[in-house]
Formats: sequence, structure tokens, C-alpha cells
Amino acid sequence: MGQTPKQLQPARSVLHFFGAEVRRLRLARGMSQADLGAALFVHKDLVRKIESAERMPIDDLVDACDRVLGAGGGLCRLIPILHRERVLRLTRDTVGTTAGFRSEATDRPVLDWLLSTTRDARRARDGDDRSTADRLRDLRGADHQHGAGSTYPDLADVLTDLDDLSIRAPQLATGCLELAGYDAVDLGDDGLAQQHYLRALEIATRSADRLYGGYLIAVSLAHLALHCGDPDQAARLAAAALRGTEHASTPAVRAACRTVLARAHARRGDEPACATALLQAEADLARSRPGDEPAWIGYFGEADLADEKAHCFFDLGLHELAQREATRAVDLLEPHRVRRLAIDAALHATSLARSRQIEHACVVARQAIDHAATVASFRAAHRIVLMLAELQPDLDQPEVQAVTEYARLRLPVLFSPAPPGRRP
Repeated sequence: MGQTPKQLQPARSVLHFFGAEVRRLRLARGMSQADLGAALFVHKDLVRKIESAERMPIDDLVDACDRVLGAGGGLCRLIPILHRERVLRLTRDTVGTTAGFRSEATDRPVLDWLLSTTRDARRARDGDDRSTADRLRDLRGADHQHGAGSTYPDLADVLTDLDDLSIRAPQLATGCLELAGYDAVDLGDDGLAQQHYLRALEIATRSADRLYGGYLIAVSLAHLALHCGDPDQAARLAAAALRGTEHASTPAVRAACRTVLARAHARRGDEPACATALLQAEADLARSRPGDEPAWIGYFGEADLADEKAHCFFDLGLHELAQREATRAVDLLEPHRVRRLAIDAALHATSLARSRQIEHACVVARQAIDHAATVASFRAAHRIVLMLAELQPDLDQPEVQAVTEYARLRLPVLFSPAPPGRRP
């Protein structure tokens, strides 16, 4: 008697998604694992491990699976994201590595922050450095509109003066590093992002800026942990930041921190805890007054809360709610926040595909593709690839064929996978 196939969670990781797609395509062709193994010139046990998300496939095998199973490029489009997951797994499994994201690297800096002195961030004033402040503001705006591929080189130039800046204007230095970390995530370099965030936390701790430090822990580092597949660490970081800023926080900062906690609960499948955190975040944001908030949290409003809620509901499989919040986020976002528009529209389309609203999914997918085509962003491309892969099972439908061809025209880079061994 054959083994019961392992239950996969396609939303959990691209490796699970890839395994589920290979299994689906194989079964649709009436092939056994042994049949597929023979066609690929590999042992059937390797096919089993790939379908169970136990083995990371090399690029040549992905290409062969795509060809043998008639996936029409749907599997090959996952290669850049599989590269990223391969890097994440290597860095998790290698003791002492500094090449990628490591959850344990945050433990000591967070403890140092918890034990540090505090001050009221609303009264904090940096030295007179208006030119750097204006440049940081402009870079934030450009990053939203054009993606990190366009802005990170200019930001790196600002960071060459970081040591001096951290002395004369520590909050500005922290802001530059925070943006650098965000941009590094957007470039697909999670290890570099963690380094930037931890350096920012070090400066915030040294300058006794308890509130900005808490934000870095709960929003920047915890979001990064989520992005790298570690919701437990994300929950610990967000909870620690909320406790550490209990008497120094503001409503908008608390709301931002609680949404990340909600995201971690959702990723772990804890719907009640997620709902509680989201309700608290809504109440906090309703109490926020812009004049009482630090300038660096000014971006966080109803659109961002709707975005976080959409991601929570998507992870929980509550697709009607996810679609409602994704629509609300897109409606509320300012037009210059193009990367966020691309990500939220792609999430909306993916959710529609999962709830079998294929025609509507294709309409929203086009909007996501249009936004993504104007930004240099790995995160946006990541979302588009997963969205297209989600539509792949319905490639026999004219709407799906049309939107796939539209993506091919608007985003040709997605249809040219990186060569074997090359990282994104």
C-alpha cells in the first residue's frame, strides 16, 4: 500500500507551493511518482521528497518538471523565489553564518534595548541637519514610487557618513538605516536588511530613543522574521517591543506594532489571537493624533491597517475578508505608493483565484501587473510570480491565458529565470 501524501500548505512557502503544483500536474496526467521519476531520469524517492517539500529542487530539475508536466513556464517562474528560499535554508542550517537572516541574531540587541534608559521620543530633537533630513524624505518618497532598485544606490551614498551622522543626528541616522533595511528586503537581501536594522537599533538604544527602538523591533525586525518564515520569532519580537514601550508609546506606534503581532498569529493559524490584536490596533489608531506622533510613523494610517488585515485574513484562509480589506487598502493608498499598490492588488488577485473567482482575479491581476511594471522591486515581483502561479491551474481559460501573456509583455524579466546557481 502506498504512503499517504503529505499535506502541503501552499501559502506557507514557495517550496510547499512548488511541491503542490508538481503533485497536481502529475496526477492530472495520470502519472505515478515512478513515472515522473523515469521521465526526469531521477529516482521516484526524489519526486516524493520534492512533492512533500522535503527537498529543494535545482534549477535544471525545475525546468525539466515544467517541460515534462506541460506547465508552460509556470514552474520555471518560481526559480528566483526558490533561490531565495534556498539561501534562507542554508543560513538557518549553518551555525555562525552572517550571509543571511538569522533569528537568534536579534536576541542580544533586543535585550540591550530592554535594559536601556528611556526618553520621550516626541521631545527628541536632532542636531541641525536639514539637508540630510530633506534627502531622507525624498528617498522615502522615491522608494514608495520606484522601488529599492532605483533608490538604494543613493541611500548607500548617505550611509557613507553614518558614523558622523549617528553622533550629530542619531534619529536621522536611525531613519536612514531603517529605510536601508527596508530597501534591502525589497532587493531580496534579507541578511543585509537585518544588519541595517540591527545597526539602527544599536543607535536608537545608545541615544535612549526607546520608542524608535521599539518600532524597529516590532515592525522592522519582526516583519523581516515573518518575511523569512519565522512567525514565532516575529511574535516574540512584537510582544517584547509592546512591553518595552508600554509607558513611552503613542497610539499610531502601538497600532503598527500590534498589526505585526496579528500577522504572526495569523501565520501560526491562531485566529482568536489575531482578531484580538487587530481590534486593539484599530482602537489605537482611532486615538492617534498626528501632532502627538513622531514624524517617522506619519505614514501609518487606515490604508496600512487595511493592508495588514488583508494579509492576516489571507493567511487564515478567510478570503472574503481578505478581498474586502485588500480592496480597501488599494482605494485608500496614495497614488505614489506604487509598490504597495502592486503588492496589495496581487494579494487580492491571488485570494480571488483561491476562492475560484477566476475572471475577477484576472481583472485585478492586470492592475497588479501594471503597478509592478513601474517599480524595481523584488517584493513586488515575488507577489506577481506567486499570483501567476496561482492562476496556472486554470491556464485553459481564455482570461488566464490573456493575463499570462499580458504579464509576459509588461514584465519580461519574470519569464527569464536566473541561470542555475545564480542568486536573485
